Amino acid sequence: ICVKHQSTPLLCFSVTAFATTKMKTIILATILGAQSWKSKDRTETVAKNLTNCIELGTTCSENYTHTSDRNRMVKSAAECCDATCALWTCGKGWKGSVSYHDNIGKSNEKCCDKTCSLVSCPSGQGTIPSLANEPGLEASYCCADLCSQHACYGSWTTDPSKAKVVNNTNEACCQPSCQSVTCDSSAGLVLDVSKADTAGTTSNFCCLKTCKYMSLNSECPAGYGIKPAVAANLSMTLPSGVSSSNETCCSPKCSSKTCPPKTIAVRAFANDFADSVACCQATCATYTCPFGWVAVVANDDNPQGAAPAEACCERTCALFNCRSESNSGWFNSTDTNKLSSTIQSYKTCCDTSCVNYTCPAKSVLRPSPETRPSTAVSATCCEPAICPELRDNRTSMADDVNCNMKNQSECGKSFWTFTSEAGVKTFVPCTFKAKPLNLCRLDDTNITTNCSRL
Repeated sequence: ICVKHQSTPLLCFSVTAFATTKMKTIILATILGAQSWKSKDRTETVAKNLTNCIELGTTCSENYTHTSDRNRMVKSAAECCDATCALWTCGKGWKGSVSYHDNIGKSNEKCCDKTCSLVSCPSGQGTIPSLANEPGLEASYCCADLCSQHACYGSWTTDPSKAKVVNNTNEACCQPSCQSVTCDSSAGLVLDVSKADTAGTTSNFCCLKTCKYMSLNSECPAGYGIKPAVAANLSMTLPSGVSSSNETCCSPKCSSKTCPPKTIAVRAFANDFADSVACCQATCATYTCPFGWVAVVANDDNPQGAAPAEACCERTCALFNCRSESNSGWFNSTDTNKLSSTIQSYKTCCDTSCVNYTCPAKSVLRPSPETRPSTAVSATCCEPAICPELRDNRTSMADDVNCNMKNQSECGKSFWTFTSEAGVKTFVPCTFKAKPLNLCRLDDTNITTNCSRL
């Protein structure tokens, strides 16, 4: 047998004719091993009478391995090594594995795993993105529901652009609806319910303005305003897209009204709502003052108001109460000049009492002179000087008793009363006369009438 390897000289060995085929094979393998053959493509083995790869005993290079059919007939050692899967590049939808690197093969089926991207998902499902390039054969493992199967609700609404996305969460499948927007009620904004399930993220799109919004921003025209109850009612919304609505929210104030003839605008009501007060009132020029009042010409252009007498007229002494204070010493007068006066005072409106009256000789003021109105007649305030003595120190005798029936000590304590048919009373005091009869008798020098309280 002769063998030549690269630049080494031709080696020849003599083998007896009786050597067996097995012996020839062992000798050949030993020679080849000693020459350290490294690569199948560098081997230039010249073999004669070889029958199969087992007899050759070749050593395959990296990423190659012995053929699975080592008993086949070959022409050279190169035919005894096959490429492994380590040299194979997996196609689209297939994924290689180091566990297949020692396998003999040149196809996706032998060298790769089928990935989930090649699995057919049922209707309504799609390949799970994280598993698309991972080995998988079953839809139950590789597939999941599409967003088209996810129900968006509440503050989320369907996003058509995400219908084929594989997911089942609001965040991945939906888009925010107007229900996710906070409409600031303190600013007069409320959710537009017609857009509750519509995609939206801004208050300008999702919220409606109310009368409260107009009130806070003073959007009513001059002479108009928003009633507190209307501003507080958040159901008083403006049409969608409208920033203000006078018809919906604003009510006229008195300042916007034109008063008819013979009436005048009440300045105090200028900022009041026209339907809550009388914006225009009759003037004092048309008012007739009641008894005890006189018209004030300067007030002719003033409104009559709720109390027209006070607004248009002035009190006279006819309404002045001269007896408003007990023991005031003043009395209501009947003098027409006094009664028409508008100067409200006791001195102007009232008549004086008897307190300061000067009685004529032999007369004194009657009891409680402050309770008696004074007149030009002195008898109104005065009484005979003997009256206080009779009233305070003596007692009127009974009809069947006479002065001469009294002893000396009782005589000075009594007086006799006579009442005429006309009802006039005459008073005579008793007096004791020592001479000539030493008797108590009537004092005819002090006969008097017109005593008070007797």
